Amino acid sequence: MEYKSEIKNCQNCKKDFTIEPEDFKFYEKMKVPPPTWCPECRMIRRFSFQNSWNLYWRNCDLCTERTLSMYPQEDKIKVYCAKCYWSDKWDDLAYSMNYDSTRSFLEQIKELGQKTPYPALESLYTSLINSNYSNALAWSKNCYQVYWTDFCENVYYSSVLNGLKYSIDCLRGFESELCYESIGFSRCYNLFFSEECDDCLNVYFSRNCYGCTNCIGCVNLRGGSNCIFNVKYSKEEYELKLKELNLDSWKNIKEFKKEAYRFWLSKPYREYNGHSLNLNVTGDHVYTSKNSKDCYIVNGAENCKYCQIITVAPAKDCMDYSGWGNNAELIYEANQIGENASNVKFSMISSSELFNSEYCIWNSVCKNNFGCVNLKRKQYCILNKQYTKEEYEKLKEKIIEDMKKNPYIDKLGRKYYYGEFFPIEFSKFPYNKSNAMRFFPKTKEEALREGYSWSDKEDTFHESSFGADFLPEKIIDTDESILGKIIECEKCKNGFKIVKGELDLLHKINLPVPHLCPKCRENERFERMTKPKMYNRKCMKCNIDIYTPYSPDRPEIVYCVKCYQQEFV
Repeated sequence: MEYKSEIKNCQNCKKDFTIEPEDFKFYEKMKVPPPTWCPECRMIRRFSFQNSWNLYWRNCDLCTERTLSMYPQEDKIKVYCAKCYWSDKWDDLAYSMNYDSTRSFLEQIKELGQKTPYPALESLYTSLINSNYSNALAWSKNCYQVYWTDFCENVYYSSVLNGLKYSIDCLRGFESELCYESIGFSRCYNLFFSEECDDCLNVYFSRNCYGCTNCIGCVNLRGGSNCIFNVKYSKEEYELKLKELNLDSWKNIKEFKKEAYRFWLSKPYREYNGHSLNLNVTGDHVYTSKNSKDCYIVNGAENCKYCQIITVAPAKDCMDYSGWGNNAELIYEANQIGENASNVKFSMISSSELFNSEYCIWNSVCKNNFGCVNLKRKQYCILNKQYTKEEYEKLKEKIIEDMKKNPYIDKLGRKYYYGEFFPIEFSKFPYNKSNAMRFFPKTKEEALREGYSWSDKEDTFHESSFGADFLPEKIIDTDESILGKIIECEKCKNGFKIVKGELDLLHKINLPVPHLCPKCRENERFERMTKPKMYNRKCMKCNIDIYTPYSPDRPEIVYCVKCYQQEFV
């Protein structure tokens, strides 16, 4: 069958969007109808069901011990600590429900979701070693307050990582070691206060540098060495100037960072962030991928579209997929699912080995399930009730037909037939405490108007022992007596502590104790990173059309790929 492009009107934002022929082919392969929401609204909806960065203390509803959780104590749902959740102390089939054909199926999933216990944290607990104070991670060791992380070791206060070691305050770091306050880097060693750098060694305050060694404050260099603000020096001159800069001092670091940012803005930015190993891709922060369109922070994607934060390769034949990867294929309208997952639709937050599943939440090592919540190692279940293979397939087909005739209708009148992700009002998280707020900030009025919930609860405030101004200027003057102190953040005034592993690493890389709390440092990193939204504008050199994450009102000088390469590569 030959398909043609079709223009649809988004059921949510009421704007037109286009469904391309290749999209229809994918929907046919997945046996789903075309979406009724535009790509951006679909993405924000999925993000609103995620909460990676806002954690609270609460008591486990099974063993009663205090645990860190995505859900605050006042949330009226059953929450188990990781040890209890992943144990055999409870029976997931005990919450089973019979399908009621007189009610919307999604309404019944919502009811089931109010009964079953949830894990306190979204982590593959069985793969972790000494990483209890983190969230959305797997296969990691000795990590503290890291989020959306895989295969990391001895990392602190960092997010969106894969294969990072002995590092602090990083965002989007891959296969690197001894990095600090850096964003978007791969295969680096001793990288500090830098952005979008690969294969670099001993580099400070630099942006978009590749294969560079001993560079400070540089931009758009390839294979540079002993450079400061793109000026080449002899090895002896460079070492002398490095000593003069005194970059082990907090005051000097703060001033040099401002100077480096000004210098960065004086040089062109490439229209998108990616590299030459891509083939036929669009989006931002897309790496080693091919035939993938409108993706964001994606590694090793093939034949994918509208996918985000696929940090572990590979992911193949996926669409509208937000999170993870690690040998995932045929995923549609799902988030935070991965590790050998295949043929998964309209599902979320499920850990490893998920096959042939639809409308499932927190299922692990499961296959052939439909509309189940918090199942482990089960198959042929509907609403957590076990069936024979024949019974399951027959009832599943009946439910799908019922969903096509009897949609769930939310409080704003939006209709959710078979083929739609879960309704916004099903999310356990207020918009401002979800990942959606991180990437698509909204005011309370905007969020409520669009049907999201909102939390007015203030974050916990910690009284401090002393202000950041009283911290030693250099790490050499900082000993372990600081570990018991509560420092006042110089920005938000909330108190924070330095933990031992962090202090040991700061001594190792010879950098001073930070003056901002972890949350303020994290917010500053995310503010500097582009968001998952693309714009049509002109190259600022040759004036051709470009497709870029840099909106026209931003201060960067933006070149098309060809103009950028002619000047810098």
